[in-house]
Amino acid sequence: MDSTLRTKRIGFGIGAVYALLALLSSRTGEYLAAIELFYTLPMVYGMLRLDRTRLAILAAFALVTHGTALLMLVEREHRFNQPALWLQFAMLALAFACTTYAAGAVLRRRERLAEARRDLHDLSRQASERASRDTLTGVYHHRHLMEALEREIARAERVGKPLSIARVDLDWLGSVNETHGHSIGDIALKRFTVAAAEALRDVDIFGRYGGKEFLAIMPDTDLKGAAIAAERLRAAVAREPVPEVRGRRHLSCTLGVAEHRKGENTRLVIGRAESGLNYAKAAGRDRVVALDLDGRPVIVGAA
Repeated sequence: MDSTLRTKRIGFGIGAVYALLALLSSRTGEYLAAIELFYTLPMVYGMLRLDRTRLAILAAFALVTHGTALLMLVEREHRFNQPALWLQFAMLALAFACTTYAAGAVLRRRERLAEARRDLHDLSRQASERASRDTLTGVYHHRHLMEALEREIARAERVGKPLSIARVDLDWLGSVNETHGHSIGDIALKRFTVAAAEALRDVDIFGRYGGKEFLAIMPDTDLKGAAIAAERLRAAVAREPVPEVRGRRHLSCTLGVAEHRKGENTRLVIGRAESGLNYAKAAGRDRVVALDLDGRPVIVGAA
């Protein structure tokens, strides 16, 4: 329920209670002291739920209706001690004033508590996000990828939408490490992941499968769309220079693409994408190979 609507309902509810109490006060004079005690209960509840302005309006409404009931009672029955009666009314007004004033402090503390809870939630989310990331590249790590793929497979089968994945291999990283050192290899990895992630959609999930192998999960994407996305990723990576490396001045990657089949688990769909990757490597790397529904390799793009 919307918070504004909830606040209005609380205000109307308390107002209805005060109207009922005023009616009882005008009809049952002998229990007047006991009835006045009940006036404070809705106000205390309202102090925890309403802001100071709404609470002041309710307090004024309660005092007007109760004062009117007292006047009617005094005019009808002259046996009441009027000074004592109006002293009780003044005490009730003072209690309302104190409660209304305190409502501001309560509201401020509620807002601070809500803000602290939001900050705690954000910190928890950030910590969870960092825990799911690869420390070097900043993309998702293997465990998160497998959990995400399981969720996407379950969702795809539940709603009947396509799902495709791409196994991505960064080419020649081993030779870069051997020739120029692991620090240059780490730079190549970071530049590759930035270019690859930017080439994908926001809804796609990209992460490090292990070593120089990566995985892209593409929800609501059939094989044709995934092959186009994979070629876009390959082309983006191919434009990424590595100035620290003489000779091979641009990165390259090889991709194998497969679409999930109904009833297929994570191991099987990843295995088919890996088969496409192996075909692409055998064909000379720096290209995309997709496996059709019959398992036949189709070369989508090549440098």
